[in-house]
Amino acid sequence: MDLATFLKLELKNFLGRKAVLATVVCLLLAGVYGMFYGKNVLNNQAEIITQVPKFQAEHFDKQLELNKDDLGNALYYLQHSTIHEPSSWAAFSIGQRDVNPFIVKVSMLTLEGQLYDSEMSNPKNLLYGNFDLAFVFVFLFPLLIIAFCHNLISAEQESGVWNLLRSQPVSVRKIIGWRLLIRFVTVLLMSFGLIAASCFYHASAFDIRFSYALLIALVYLGFWFALTAFVISLEKSSIFNALSLLGVWIFLTILAPALLNLAISTALPVSESFELTIKQREGYHQKWDKPKAVTMQLFYEKYPQYRDFPIPEDKFSWGWYYAAQYMGDLESSDATANYLKKLELRDSWTNQAALLLPTVNTQMSFNRLSQNDLQGHLDYLASVRQFHTKLREHFYPFIFHNAKTEEVDWKKLPQHEFKDEKQKAKLPQTVFGVLAFAFLFGFAAWRNLRNLLS
Repeated sequence: MDLATFLKLELKNFLGRKAVLATVVCLLLAGVYGMFYGKNVLNNQAEIITQVPKFQAEHFDKQLELNKDDLGNALYYLQHSTIHEPSSWAAFSIGQRDVNPFIVKVSMLTLEGQLYDSEMSNPKNLLYGNFDLAFVFVFLFPLLIIAFCHNLISAEQESGVWNLLRSQPVSVRKIIGWRLLIRFVTVLLMSFGLIAASCFYHASAFDIRFSYALLIALVYLGFWFALTAFVISLEKSSIFNALSLLGVWIFLTILAPALLNLAISTALPVSESFELTIKQREGYHQKWDKPKAVTMQLFYEKYPQYRDFPIPEDKFSWGWYYAAQYMGDLESSDATANYLKKLELRDSWTNQAALLLPTVNTQMSFNRLSQNDLQGHLDYLASVRQFHTKLREHFYPFIFHNAKTEEVDWKKLPQHEFKDEKQKAKLPQTVFGVLAFAFLFGFAAWRNLRNLLS
């Protein structure tokens, strides 16, 4: 039997099995549901986002009517909505977008306490996670590979046809290699088809991110095929192969990520968040017990252009009040920097640890590709801080001039804008860690097969 005949028979035998077709259909249906789930999450968020301008306009009209004679009081209550606009790839991997706030309202008051004021999430939903397309790739595709390949050698040995295979003119090593390749191509076509379908369904941009998604999927699936090839090359029973591979799958997808999260949370506790809240509140509230001139002197060091505007010591003034609010942010700036540094350090440690965990590595790569990771959220918060600064500096002249509410052109306020789509997409470098594991197990499998068949 020549190689061409063998390939035809193998394709017919593999694709003709009802169990194989049923498994493929089930996984494709899971992929379709993953696309639907991701789009549903983004549609729900988009519905909220589209309502923001209407509610903000109503909020402004109400507050300006109630405080038409007192600009300072109006600014106290007015809240300006900022929106984290998602990228067109956001539905592919929800990542942290369902737990981090995508709308933050800020006012002229101290900023840090406003940044983390978000809606409560359903704990059950957070426990179960997101069944998006990235979940299908990271969790379900490995199971498909295990089901397809765990008994490629052992089944032949257990059925008694192993010696018959070895008597064929085509080497057994080539036969096993072609069998693995057939299954690899089948799984690869399924994965690439789902990614392409996801782009059409989610209206995602067919740009460099499409190529990156294909590459990440190729490397990750290649790792699982290499790992499976290594296990089956050990010449153990089908049950041993299946249980061993399932054990590795459970460790890499469930236990290891949980242990990693626990280890990093223990080693890097974010206690700065509490310190930040305390310092900000103390920084502001203590100003009530100090002479106004002390607060204003610190403020004038940052904004000397307002030195000539008198602040009375014997009565309340909005100029002093908003200067004190700014001082609260200023005095907590070190705690803010430490807090952000700790979060970035956590992210860095997670990325480094992920080099040893292909599942975590791939999930984080998909999150980065969709720009729904921690760094994307921190970039959004940085844009909110910049907007808050522009907002303060826009209103300071009106406050210190004791302007009336009607003197402000409310149609020409600073506008916040942050769109992930405008951020440059990069290939996550950690994907090469998965590639290294794929080559390592692939080489070990090739060496074992060579020894087995020599």
